[in-house]
Amino acid sequence: MLDKEDLRVLGFTMVERGRIARWAQEAFPAGSGSPSDDSDSDPGTPGYQFGAELYNRIHSRRLPAGAPVVLEVDGEALEDDEESGSSNPDKDLDEIEQQADFWCSFISAARVPCDTAVSALRDVRENVLEERFDVTSERLREVYNDMQRMTPGRAPSVQALGDGLRRCGLVGLDDAAVAQLIEAVRPDRSGKLTLAAFETILSRLKMAQLFVWPSLTSSSSLETPSFSPASVRLRVVEYNSHQCHAADITHPKFREFCFGHRVGPASPHEGPLVRWVHVPEFDLTTLLCLTVKYCLHPLGVEDVIEQCPTKIDRYGCNYFAAVEQLCLVSDAPPLREGGAPVRAAGYHVAAFCSGPPLFDTVITIAQPDRSFAHDWPGEANAPANGGQCWAEKLRHRLTSAPRSRLRERRADFILYQLVDLSTDELQALIRAYSARRRYMAEMPGRDFCAEASACCLQLKVVIRRVRGLQRTIRRFGGDPDFSAELAGYLQDVAEHLDEAHEDAANLIEKFTAIMEAHHHAMERKDEKVRQHTADRLNKTLTILTVGTFIFAPMQFMAGVYGMNFVNENGRPTMPELLWNNGYLLFWILILSYLAVTICFVTRWYFRVKRESEEEARGGSAPAGCDMLV
Repeated sequence: MLDKEDLRVLGFTMVERGRIARWAQEAFPAGSGSPSDDSDSDPGTPGYQFGAELYNRIHSRRLPAGAPVVLEVDGEALEDDEESGSSNPDKDLDEIEQQADFWCSFISAARVPCDTAVSALRDVRENVLEERFDVTSERLREVYNDMQRMTPGRAPSVQALGDGLRRCGLVGLDDAAVAQLIEAVRPDRSGKLTLAAFETILSRLKMAQLFVWPSLTSSSSLETPSFSPASVRLRVVEYNSHQCHAADITHPKFREFCFGHRVGPASPHEGPLVRWVHVPEFDLTTLLCLTVKYCLHPLGVEDVIEQCPTKIDRYGCNYFAAVEQLCLVSDAPPLREGGAPVRAAGYHVAAFCSGPPLFDTVITIAQPDRSFAHDWPGEANAPANGGQCWAEKLRHRLTSAPRSRLRERRADFILYQLVDLSTDELQALIRAYSARRRYMAEMPGRDFCAEASACCLQLKVVIRRVRGLQRTIRRFGGDPDFSAELAGYLQDVAEHLDEAHEDAANLIEKFTAIMEAHHHAMERKDEKVRQHTADRLNKTLTILTVGTFIFAPMQFMAGVYGMNFVNENGRPTMPELLWNNGYLLFWILILSYLAVTICFVTRWYFRVKRESEEEARGGSAPAGCDMLV
């Protein structure tokens, strides 16, 4: 038999321990056995902290008339000797919670302050989430205890409740409205305001704020798109090993979903249903509605808005995971495998998973990765056609296979599936790079240097994503509260990630080899160009040298005989200048020299050319060939 100390170790609060003790005393008197395992309450409702059922509110049983009710608050045991009566207070509280028009009427009648817009706030977590949308059990208990201190020994007054609501960001409610709220939610009709009733008031008014005051989510400082709930669908799947219900929550049903509770299993012999809520497109209003409904932790919600790196954290007994996905984009299959450059798109997927002991709720939010355009080299504006493939695969597995292991597992298995499918996307991307590398190797004549360089940088981004998932798997497997059945599955994913890491590193080396081969080819090409330029220069110099060799003697003779030196009598000092036919003889000498020289040069040229051809056929070039060819 568990005592209060055992319940404290399990993580239940003082009020929750008192309720469980009352429920156990009512349902199982001495020697009657253990409680059943059925549960129908919904996370996010008063008395239910996102995956840890405090007590069954819809099917709760009453104590015998006259039996004292022991409720532990702030370490003090309070006894209520009032008879229970014929009504079920917990059931009445559930019915009040689902009356959306009732709660929205209070917000509509309240005065909207001029500074309630989020656009004037800078810090998302401190000024928005923690101040206005923090409905976690720790925050509620803190505010409720302060309300109790304002009225020691008595139930919280109207003024104390109004101060507590204003402290949580609910402003504009007058005392008459607060008194009407107390009258509506008091479970025992005695005027006492319990912690569960306070949670009902706060969470439902917060939810009504999001529907009545849409300006609360209009923010330019958040740098995230904000739309009305009509523009976003929620894809909800509720399942166990016997049944599965899938539905798309659109605008007409969105408010009913936020204020309503889930349906219990069809038979008491069936296990409790697991609910998977998927948000395919990020919307701030929808996210805040889910934050209030399921009491999500502000740190996790901030990580969703700011798109934190891949990680997994635990807040209380619940889990938060974020995955930076890389998805292969293919508009049309190429005619040949690897025939088109690899295109990828980035998605950021966040998941909230209820913790032990139930593991009955998981929420996933998918949105395009805003940092992908800065981190991804090359073309980063490709449409993310495959960004939702993992969700479609998971939904198909849940709805099409009645007796699958996925249907038999709890919400933690959905969290594992998210990591597993993200790993599969990375492996598919790496296989695409491998096919592209083989295509490049088979086309040596084409220039792939720029693409190979981009592939190396892109694969380094892939390796960073793989390392993030490896850290997540180590943290995932090291948590003692996850079922031991997941150990083998997590080990399989870890091996796939190790293989993907090795394949990506190997591909980087191969793409580097392609770039080096291209650089060597370019160097050889440049060397040929330089050699061709040098050969042309050598030929030019050879022609100039031969011309100089031929005409230099003639220029010398013309220069010598062109010097008209005379003696003192005016007669030329050169006797040839006095010859009667000297000019004719000069040209006869010049033409004879040219004929002999041209014949000698021509014979020499053809001799050298013949020797060069013979040496070329023999495999070696003779010395001086470069000067003459």
